[in-house]
Amino acid sequence: MKYSVYVTLLLCFCVNVAVLAQTEENAYLNIDYFMVDSEDYSEFESLVTEEWKELLATKQSPDQLTGWYFYRVVYPGGQSSEYNYVIISTYKDPNTLVQVNNAIDEETNRSEERLMDQTFDLATHQFSELWKTEAGIFSNNNSGPSEFVLFNYMMVNPGKGAEYLTLENDMARPLHEARIKDGRMHSWRTYSLMQPGGLDYKYNFATADHFTELNHIEFGFTNELIKSVMPGTDINEMFEAIYATRDIIKSETWQLVDSL
Repeated sequence: MKYSVYVTLLLCFCVNVAVLAQTEENAYLNIDYFMVDSEDYSEFESLVTEEWKELLATKQSPDQLTGWYFYRVVYPGGQSSEYNYVIISTYKDPNTLVQVNNAIDEETNRSEERLMDQTFDLATHQFSELWKTEAGIFSNNNSGPSEFVLFNYMMVNPGKGAEYLTLENDMARPLHEARIKDGRMHSWRTYSLMQPGGLDYKYNFATADHFTELNHIEFGFTNELIKSVMPGTDINEMFEAIYATRDIIKSETWQLVDSL
């Protein structure tokens, strides 16, 4: 259909539920990546956060959409990047995506074509991915989503998926918990990529480190932190075990523009 990409955008906005401060374990994420020319940043953000929200604020969703997050990609920046905006929609069940798509197909014919045309004039939908939440720290003390996310894309070696997740839970989790406790981190989670996949795809897992302040990103897994949380740990052996399971393909910093 002429406005097939519109399904993606409307899907992202058609949420009338309280936003979750964290993505729950076993939740599913649909991530859409968009490219917008630099001269159109302001207009695109206004279109998304004002007109789309105003149009869709009263719409009810009968499906299990649990949240929506609109991010600007801060690093990497510039027009050489493949995308510079990200929209995440979260679900309790992957079947929800199909149900919502069917519902939105019907809505498309009744929607305002001016707004649709304006959106597609400003943004190019690059691609979509479906992820599953595997682990994370989901503190109920956080009142809302963090402003910044460090999204790390991983390639886990074949046959090492279970080992990698074990290391994330046994080694990374307690270190992240300490960072959250001292106020230098908002929350953390690990995802596995469901679709697309295959040997040609560059990554298959990801971690999301959430921060309320950009300068907190620099406080990572220091020797001091490791020794205080896991005394007696051989730090070299620890990192060798981690490196043996995966490679970090890329890390990006996203800034929250809006959420529902």
